[in-house]
Amino acid sequence: MGNCLKPLKPSSASPKPLINPPISGESENEYLREFSFAKLSKATKKFRQFRMITDDNGCILTFYQGYINETTFAPSRTGIAVSVLECYQDNSQTLQDWKEEVKSLGRISHPNLVKLLGYCCEDNKSFLVFEYLHKGSLDRHIFEKEEEALPWETRVKIAIGAAQSIAFLHSVKNSALYRELRMYNILLDENYNTKLFYLGSKKLCLLEESVTTAFIGRTVYLAPEYAISGHLGTKSDVYTFGVILFEILTGLKASDGKKNENMQSLHVWTKPFLSDQSKIREIIDPRLGNDYPVNAATQMGKLIKRCIKLDTRKRPSMQQVFDGLNDIAEIKD
Repeated sequence: MGNCLKPLKPSSASPKPLINPPISGESENEYLREFSFAKLSKATKKFRQFRMITDDNGCILTFYQGYINETTFAPSRTGIAVSVLECYQDNSQTLQDWKEEVKSLGRISHPNLVKLLGYCCEDNKSFLVFEYLHKGSLDRHIFEKEEEALPWETRVKIAIGAAQSIAFLHSVKNSALYRELRMYNILLDENYNTKLFYLGSKKLCLLEESVTTAFIGRTVYLAPEYAISGHLGTKSDVYTFGVILFEILTGLKASDGKKNENMQSLHVWTKPFLSDQSKIREIIDPRLGNDYPVNAATQMGKLIKRCIKLDTRKRPSMQQVFDGLNDIAEIKD
């Protein structure tokens, strides 16, 4: 399953980017706003859908784009762009509990996380309001072949930002991100800075089920230990991130069984390629041509190989992955 993106209609005015201050750690988000349903409807032009994501379990997330005044947060045609997520609440959850979940999410702030601006809960409808990232999701830039290929330096920069966001979340939560760590949740601003879209709680936004949950565990993104024990930890996220790094490096969908039946055993399929400088050229995104440092690409391959090891004890931590990517960024040959 993948996400289905609908093109945005161009705006008559260029919206100003939201400036996200470099706050990290768990601190009270004093700017979290409560929006009325009427104002959100006006800001989004009556909830005109612009993006829909279908995750590995067939669950759907629906987003709307809107514009609000940077100071008053009122609907505005020339203000900042926001992304509005529609939520599906559990009837057993009280309004107060849901708001507490929202406030908890609002306290987690980092430059590499999509910023939560506010929420709406009115007339049995609920929404979360986030900053809008103008370059969209990473999967669009990697997999949509008609677009100009991302340069090597930009790919490494994006990977570093994503690794930093995950390492930060591990440091404050010490738990796996599970289904949230996907290419479509890695978003990019105007300068290709990375921000991970993170909800953090199943109670906060119950996803709308479109198909059976029998898809659980049948995705190449999930670490093999999940199929064995049903357990996920922070090292499981390292495995998932290794798969994402593979996609960034090759431009291939690791979950695309049509290209190679052995893709479901990624650690087996890639073994001959990821550590060999002469063979790394065979799997790197051909759109890059020769415009990339071979030694850096080889080190990227070795890092991926470490991330997707079957033995969790042999995988690096996300902090080590982040440090490794910074080292790779320094290699120019």
